[in-house]
Amino acid sequence: MAQTNEIVHVTEHKGVKLVRLRSGAIREEREADTLGRELLALAEEPGQRIVLSFLGVEYLTSLVLGKLIQVHKQLAESGGEIRLADIHPQIREVFRITNLESLFKIHEHEREALARFLSDAER
Repeated sequence: MAQTNEIVHVTEHKGVKLVRLRSGAIREEREADTLGRELLALAEEPGQRIVLSFLGVEYLTSLVLGKLIQVHKQLAESGGEIRLADIHPQIREVFRITNLESLFKIHEHEREALARFLSDAER
């Protein structure tokens, strides 16, 4: 079953939540807070695996980075994981500069991130 609001569209593929951002830019605090609430709600389920696709997103605020770190921490504590995909080159550079590339597993495309989750689960 899919969940949708003005910021995210969530579907599930073989136990992995696929979260697609619906906004081309996440510039406002309200948008960052909504995204954070949605991701933290998904992360409440122990062992949850999440792929977050940034397809079409060309800009985001530092608030979003903070929310992603919160979600990563919550998931790590419960045995879950978040993987990022489809990141615009400018945003990818922010992840590199802030050393967040070492915290998150980042994939070129959502299908690659999903496939890696599924192949990891088979091991």
